[in-house]
This record gives sequence, C-alpha cells and structure tokens, in this order.
Amino acid sequence: MTVNKLTLSVLLGAGLLAQSSFALAAAYDWNNTAPVKVPTAANNNGKTVYFDVSHGGVEGNADWVIDGAFSDFADALVQEGYTVKEYRGVDLDNDGRIRFYDDRTNGSNTNEAIITYDAIKDSDVFVLAETNRPFTTAEQAALEQYIASGKGIFFIADHYDADRNLNTWDATEVFNGYNRSDLSKYNMGGAYGDWRNPKSANAGWLVENFGIRFRFNGVDYKQGVSGVEPSSKTEGITQGVDPILMAAGATLAIVDPQKAKGLVYFSETDTPVKWRHAKDQGLYFGGKAEGPYAAIAKSGAGKAAFIGDSSPIEDATPKYRRQDNGNTKKTYPGWTDPGHASVLAVNIINWLATPESYQYFDGQNGHHSGFVTPTPMATQEMSDPNNGQPWGTPASGFNPWDTDTYKNNSFNAPYGDGQTNPDPDPDPTPTPGNAISVADALAAAQNTPVVVVGKVTAAINGIYGLELSDLNNPATHIYVKLESNQRADFNPQLNPAILNQNIIVTGKRNSYMGEPGIRYVTELQIAPSYMSVEQALATAQGESIELTGRVKSGLNSIYALILEDLNNASFTINIKLESSQRAQFSPELNPDILNATLVIKGVRDSYMSQPGVRQVSSITIASDNGSNDPDQGSDLSVSDVLAMNNGQPVVVSGTITAAINNKYALELTDPNNSGNKLYIKLESSQRDAFSPLLNPELIGKRLRVEGIKNDYMSHPGVRSVSNLTLLN
Repeated sequence: MTVNKLTLSVLLGAGLLAQSSFALAAAYDWNNTAPVKVPTAANNNGKTVYFDVSHGGVEGNADWVIDGAFSDFADALVQEGYTVKEYRGVDLDNDGRIRFYDDRTNGSNTNEAIITYDAIKDSDVFVLAETNRPFTTAEQAALEQYIASGKGIFFIADHYDADRNLNTWDATEVFNGYNRSDLSKYNMGGAYGDWRNPKSANAGWLVENFGIRFRFNGVDYKQGVSGVEPSSKTEGITQGVDPILMAAGATLAIVDPQKAKGLVYFSETDTPVKWRHAKDQGLYFGGKAEGPYAAIAKSGAGKAAFIGDSSPIEDATPKYRRQDNGNTKKTYPGWTDPGHASVLAVNIINWLATPESYQYFDGQNGHHSGFVTPTPMATQEMSDPNNGQPWGTPASGFNPWDTDTYKNNSFNAPYGDGQTNPDPDPDPTPTPGNAISVADALAAAQNTPVVVVGKVTAAINGIYGLELSDLNNPATHIYVKLESNQRADFNPQLNPAILNQNIIVTGKRNSYMGEPGIRYVTELQIAPSYMSVEQALATAQGESIELTGRVKSGLNSIYALILEDLNNASFTINIKLESSQRAQFSPELNPDILNATLVIKGVRDSYMSQPGVRQVSSITIASDNGSNDPDQGSDLSVSDVLAMNNGQPVVVSGTITAAINNKYALELTDPNNSGNKLYIKLESSQRDAFSPLLNPELIGKRLRVEGIKNDYMSHPGVRSVSNLTLLN
C-alpha cells in the first residue's frame, strides 16, 4: 500500500494545535485533525464555543459534531461571530493522537478522552451533547471550576435510556451524576466514586451545583411544546422563540428556584404522550408539573442551560458511521423542522457567553426566580426498569470501551475507508440495507459482496446447497453454497419447511456446481413477515404482535375497527384505536379506509368481549386494494421528477427495485428505463409496510409516492413523503 506522508494537527489540551509529522499512516491517524469553524474578521466577536465529543455525542445514531449533525448549529454560531471547535480530550503522551480507554477495565493504559479545566478554559461556552460516559470526580471538579470562572455550559440530553453505545449510561444519568439503578456495581469508587441512585431530588452532582435535575421520562410531542415563558422572565432568551418539537425527550425538575428556572413548559392545551418505547409510565404528571423542557441556571459567576432533546437542534447531515456495525447513521432534521429550536439554541449560547456579575435568580434587578417543580423526583424514578442492563444487545465483536473494535469511518475508529486494516478479509461487509434481487445478483461481478433476497425453491447438491429464485420471476435462480453450520436450518433436504420461504443471503457472488452462485455465506435469515389475523387469534394475550389484515367495518362508533384475514374473511379481530388514530383509521370518520390493508403493531388483548388488539403503537396502510386508486394518468414518471428542481411537490409512480439505507428508504425506478432511479425516504410510520428490507415481496411492485423532490443519501430523491400507494 502506498501511504502519503501526513502532517497531523492536534491541539494539546483541547485536541487541536501542536504539529507532528508521520511518515506512515498508523492507526487513528485517519481523522486526527479536529474541525474548527472560524467567522470572518469583520464578524468575529472574539468568543469561542467548544463542542465536546470526549464523552460521547457520537454513539449509536448520534453524531453531535460540528461538521456532522450539529453543523447547522455550528454554522449559525459562526454567523453570530463565534469561533467553533470540536473538543476531543488531552494528548497526554504527546503522540499526536487522543485515545479513549475505559478507566475501569484498562487501567494500565492512559485515557486521553478527558475533560480538564486547563484544556477548556480558553472557551467561553462548553456544549455537552448526549454525553454517554460518566464523568470522573476530577472532571466534575473541572466543570465546576469552569463555571466558577464565569463561563457557560449547555447540557443537551435526550429521553431516559438513550444509551447509544449500550454501556448502561445515558445523558440524563451522566449529567445528574448518578445512574438510575441503585445496584452495588454503580458504587464504582476510585476515580468515579458512588454513582448509585440517591433516590432524592436534592442529591446528585447536577442539582447540587445548579439546582436542577433531568427526569428519567420519555415524552413525545412533535406538535411543539408551547408553554414558552415570556422573555421578560427568561433573561431575554425566549425572544422570538416558537413552540418546540419534542421527538422523544426528557424534561427537568427544578429544586432551587434561585439557581434554576424554566424557559419552555407544556402548556395547559398541550397534549404530550408517552414515547412508545419508554421504559415506564413515560409521562409522569403532564403540564407544568412535568417540569421544564428547556431551562437555565445561574450559579455564582457562571451559567448553565439545559434541554431535554437533541432533535430540535440537530440536522440530517451525519458525518460518521455507527461504531458498532459500520452502518450509515440517521439523524432527525430538527434544525429545519417547523418545530426547530434554532432561535432558542443561538439565544442560549449568546446568554451563556456573556459574563454577568449577578449570582442567582433572586428577583433583584429583573432576574426573576424560577418555579419549583411540585414533585421533582417521581416514585418511578427511584428504580431502574432495566435492572442495570443496557436496553439492547451490542453487536457481535463490539465493545463500547474498546475503540479497536469500532468499525471503519466511525468516530474513534482506528481506520477510515481505504486505510490499512488488519482484518484478513478486507472486503466491505454488506448489510441487509443493500439487499438486491436474484436478477441483480446474477448481474454482479464475481467476488462482489452481495445481500440477496429470494425464495428457496430446491435443494442443490444434496444437503450442501439450495436454489434461490427471484421473487418476481421464479424462472430466474441462483445457487447458494451452504456452510456446514447452515445446512440443518436452510437446506430443503434436511429441513423441508424452508421450501418457499423468503430468505436474505449474505455472501459473495461466485459460481457453484458450474452455475451462477453465491458462496462464502456469512449469514442467512428468514425475511421478516407479518402475522395473519388467523395467527393473531391464536396468540396468547399480552403478547406484542404485528399483524396485517383488511378493514371490514367500524366498531363501537369511532373507537375501533374490525380487521379480517386476507385469505379467510371468517377470521376477524377487533382493533381498539388510540385517540390520535381515529381520524385516519376509524371507518365512521373516514369511510375510505374500508377494505384497505393495514399493518398494525399492538398488544394481543380482548376488546368488546371479543379477541382484539389494544395499545396500538402504529398503523400503516399497506394497500387500498384499488378502492382508493386515483387517476394514474396524472402521475409523474421517475424521469419527469429527475428533471425537476428540489423543493417541488410531486406525485410519482415507478417500480420498487431495492432497499436503500437499511429499512429507511427504497429505490424507485422507471419501468421503461431502469437507469432512471429515485431514492424514496420513508417516514417512520411507513417503514413497516413499505421497506423492501422488511417486505422483500414488494420488489417489482409499482408504487405511487406523494412528497417533495429532494436529495437523499446524495442521490436524487423524494422526501417528506405524505402518502404511499401500491398500484399492483
């Protein structure tokens, strides 16, 4: 491999300055220069903002870096005259790299992803976004010293259990200074001390220093939290601020009203709901009693600000790959959403960056005191529903405490794409998001990594292989060579039940038995499918299910519907509709929904003394079976849309040809010109029914899409999709 001589810039103390030269690119050199954004000389206000990534902010789908999903925020600050820098830690051994080691499990190494006062003292504001690793007592002391010197910290959290790297910590816990669990393992001692839940709203690092704590709730209110306090009571920060969306977030609880006060609350007319993945009640009290969504604190010479969700100030331009699996990240386009917090975020930074001599919100000279949250620690917040475990299982081989296990092009990974990698098999590992048809696989070059969706139609070479047929053309097939540990489950001779199943095969395009084939298979999985109504009826009560069926009629006025089996209409089940679902899915309110095919997620239960589904978390229209088919003659072709400018509303019809970006999008192609393609970004409510990854039988189907012409994944596409209709 030819490697150019690299000159790496790394700041001593703040991870940015000090020059070192290396003749060869070694591990961790690929992205060693931390970004800096500088205003024009005429616009420079002389102040600096650091965005921290030393303790997280880039875990899982999070990408809170100034040249990634916080780039719009950073750019807005540059327009205000700020210099904006990414803070990574301290280069303690002066080798041009800042390395992270877990202080508890790798004690022989030196952890450089740390916060010290000397490293951050030259900034005016320090932004901590979704911090996913606890602070040492020394780091807490450094932040206290920073505040005492008259500086400001912006704490950006998220809902409880936003444990992005599955290390059992989320930002609400890290900022509060204690885990939600009281298990003995969280009395860590050493550099950390006791991080067990104190079960008191008055205890913990955050409340002791700033008079406020983050709640362990999980709330949704995308319509916009509208209880914006008047600017005369908020140091002017809420001037020009509109209601702000909450896309699964937390609130805070104020304990000391002279230290902290709220900026934005749920108003009496707001109707927030429990986030559907919340681990407990999710929403404890509602209204102002739930505590502020955004708040500020004045503690001595310094200042702090807080918000319970990153969504309204992030953008849709992540830079890094996921650390655990190398997949592309997805972030919420909050900065441009109607419920954005861009005005609030900039106002907060301006306030934090301005030193002021008053010490507290004591009501003097217009510095109004805050409103004490009536129950600052709910009973639910005193115990851990996860019992000290992460919310999910880490990917195989991934260790959140060991950066050597991070995938290429993820933050802190040893290597970027195209650099030396000690992996003996350097070919990129394909993911199900790149799933292609059998016909596409046949056209792929030899030794190309592929993920193929098809139907098992025969055993090949006895127990050693199988035939995979194209979902849309059974005569088109490819041979798959099975590894020894795969034959029992996937060879039709050993397991006849696998015949006619749709499966996803991950391997390399090659020949097998003198025919086009797939070899070196690393993974086989049965393609996801939905439960029928008949199967749902046989499911035990209390089970979470996903089922599909046809709307037969309404039930109990506007409150429910009857779903019938697609293959046998004698099987029916009652679906209880949530209040937010009735306008669209109640046949009494919307007769057009009759005969539509729906995909429903919920809990098997009884309703109206009959078998039913309750706690319905999502309903998606899979097909209207022609009952609602509008005039196709007015639809645009893919070619028509490709010729249009971004930002224009479109109604386009084409053929579904592939999954894009895992389950998050699909490829739509002109039937008469397969080279003309659009990427269709699916909204969260649409993926279960329309993602080809989840529904491989959709490949080859015709689809009508209503949305806005816009690029997706750097490819011409349609976003903000309001409606999808299958045409065959």
